[in-house]
Amino acid sequence: MDRRIGDKQRSGICLVVLAGLCWGLSGVTGKYLFTEKELTAVWLVALRLTAGGAVILIMCWRRQRQRILDIWKQKHSAADLMIISIFGLAACQLTYFLAIQYSNPGIATVLHYLAPSMILLFCLAVEKRKPSVLEIVVLLMVVAGVFILAAQGSVKHFGVSKKALLFGTASAVFLSVYNLKPEKLLVRFSPAVIAGWGMSVGGVILSVFTNVCSVPGIWDFETGVLVLGVVVYGTIIPFCCYLKGVSLIGPVKASMYSSIEPLTAALFSVLFLGQNFRKTDVLGMACIIAGICVLALLEKSEK
Repeated sequence: MDRRIGDKQRSGICLVVLAGLCWGLSGVTGKYLFTEKELTAVWLVALRLTAGGAVILIMCWRRQRQRILDIWKQKHSAADLMIISIFGLAACQLTYFLAIQYSNPGIATVLHYLAPSMILLFCLAVEKRKPSVLEIVVLLMVVAGVFILAAQGSVKHFGVSKKALLFGTASAVFLSVYNLKPEKLLVRFSPAVIAGWGMSVGGVILSVFTNVCSVPGIWDFETGVLVLGVVVYGTIIPFCCYLKGVSLIGPVKASMYSSIEPLTAALFSVLFLGQNFRKTDVLGMACIIAGICVLALLEKSEK
């Protein structure tokens, strides 16, 4: 039994880490498409969710047929799916890519990963308990990191645009929803079905705010390949892997291990976009990532 639990944990961790790597790369790809190809965040997110969701549902239909409709047959599961679609996917992805558009993938992704601290606060409120000393330290590290990143150490100077800070923080709130809300659904439905419906519904909702058929930007072979990549390795693969990982190791642990995404986004930004980070940027990101890692170790020690 212990061995099976260990294998289950390792599989869940590997899936979540893979999802983080894919998301980090897709963020860098998105930034390139925004700056070099003049695509917009709303259009790209609407396309990636709608197309990615449709492909996943087609694959599910081939294996499960009518069973993929079961999730809509009960009010509770349908309501949970709508919450995931609107807040956990559409709103989360839109605010994240807007943060990238107004800053860079590294900073946007680090702000995105304020989510574990938000999940901690939510759990403390639900459990009606006071935080431990280590938990307080973690929260202070994260707050300090955001302050250094945003204000460059001075309340009179913002190194990150207010829009980037707003959208990045909002994406963390919605990422918390994406981590916490699917737990009950994952007991009854496959991760692929939840991801497929969630992305499809979220993409359709976003399409109301943009004309997907009116394609913005500069289109050539490179643009087509990169947009396809955002749909495949930036959407289909990571969302399915992440939800499966959540079902194996739980939302708190999953949010910790997926924190490899900020490191990946920052590294790929340097390698592929020639992004230069200031010392204060590095210090701020380090504080947030260190806080996430301490929180992960704390959560592990309590198991």
